[in-house]
Amino acid sequence: MIFSLPHTENSFRNYKREIQLKFVKLLPIVLLFGLYACDETPNETVEQIVANISVTQIEAPASFIYAKSDSMFVASVEFDDSENIESVWATVKSVDGEITVSEETKLVDDGSVQNSGDEKTGDNIYSNKISMSKVYPNGKYVIDFFVSPTSGDSKKIGSHILSYDNGQNNYAPVISDLVLQSEASRGESFIFTIKAADSNGLNDIYQVYFKLYRPDGTLVDPQNGYGYFLMDDSGSEILGDATADDGIFSFKNSFGSTSQTGAWKFIFQAIDRNGLVSNIITQELTVK
Repeated sequence: MIFSLPHTENSFRNYKREIQLKFVKLLPIVLLFGLYACDETPNETVEQIVANISVTQIEAPASFIYAKSDSMFVASVEFDDSENIESVWATVKSVDGEITVSEETKLVDDGSVQNSGDEKTGDNIYSNKISMSKVYPNGKYVIDFFVSPTSGDSKKIGSHILSYDNGQNNYAPVISDLVLQSEASRGESFIFTIKAADSNGLNDIYQVYFKLYRPDGTLVDPQNGYGYFLMDDSGSEILGDATADDGIFSFKNSFGSTSQTGAWKFIFQAIDRNGLVSNIITQELTVK
């Protein structure tokens, strides 16, 4: 996607929709149950979603610290009656939707504490163990609970927030290997890239971005609420990225016909999921 920097408002909104995080979309789900380890589910809310199935409570830890000897936690949902239930399952994802821990973990009422963490068979409490890994970054994860009734469509019945600590020291990301040409003509399309690394793994990198200053010293506002431009590592040719998830972040752009000529300043940086920021790399590009 190419856009002229003095006219970024609409173009960048489209760009943002394609590559940016889904955190805002998750907020209404998260707020349903808050940050409690055991969340009461209002019957009237559930019954409006799944007829003849009433949830008593959902239960999962409010926080979990990874250890070699303890990498699993138990998630459960209790119903008034299981007569109309075909199956129950849960998904676990980071709150921004970028990291999937479990796409579908089946919850069972089998009374097998060792295998599923379920304490008693036939008590209408469906449970299972969910495994975490030290490769998952520290932060908040959403556990979504679903039920498939004996008749009708499957529905989500609740959500829970888990604060996860992978048991490792947190390190700031590091950026390097900037590839940005020194000159560009107005109307000329070009791509620039930068490498980002993190000792806690690429999953821990939250954003790689740059601020852009015009030759007159004014900051370009991308109209995205951040004050800086987000770079992409999704493998999208449209966005200028060659390979997904390789730690090489890209940006595709052109300067419009009315753009200021002279030296434009690019200031690059990265931030991880715990808020630690990287080193800064600055480079100028002359627009002719």
